[in-house]
Amino acid sequence: MAAELDECVDSPNPYSHRDTHASIGNTNTTTIPGQYEDFSKVTRRSLTHTLAEHKLSLDDSAIKSLMAAYDSLSTFPDVSPALKSLASTSKITAVVFSNGTHAMISNSVNKSPDLEPHAKTFTQLVDVEEVKRYKPAPEVYEHLAGKVGKEGKHEEMWLVSGNPFDVVGARCFGMQAAWVDRAGNGWVDGLVEGDKGRPTVIVKSLEEVVEAVKKHAQQ
Repeated sequence: MAAELDECVDSPNPYSHRDTHASIGNTNTTTIPGQYEDFSKVTRRSLTHTLAEHKLSLDDSAIKSLMAAYDSLSTFPDVSPALKSLASTSKITAVVFSNGTHAMISNSVNKSPDLEPHAKTFTQLVDVEEVKRYKPAPEVYEHLAGKVGKEGKHEEMWLVSGNPFDVVGARCFGMQAAWVDRAGNGWVDGLVEGDKGRPTVIVKSLEEVVEAVKKHAQQ
């Protein structure tokens, strides 16, 4: 099971959600062959872009402080019980799978006061630096399959994410996907038709994921 880090962490600063959406847009742009830049650079540029949109400015030290905040983000309330459930389920192997750099992912998992107690739940931290592409490029999911030993067994892999583009990318690759619908608005993305264009299951909380995966395996 591959968890998207953004679905675990909540943000302490008012610009982060706009910044995240800007980062996603920029990673979609840098998925173009030959345009890869690591996620830390993309995130910093997205932050300055968001500030400019609001006609605000910060000096370098303030920007560094905001960037450093990603190393100690708090988590949503359902994360801790969900990770405890994962840790006690021997048949599920959990990894973090992110567009972030390895340093960013490692810092978030190992330095966040909320995530650090559960760091050993994840057997691997899988980033995209080796393939130099971003989700939802198929090469990224292929890279994940190789890391977890599931080449040619994509249907046995699960992605857990709140990002529709990531869910559709995983489904088009042949993976299963659990979409976390925290807002309860339902799945509305219609860019890809059929099963590949929607999640395998929809949950409203990470606490529902383990049972949803188990139930699907019994079908």
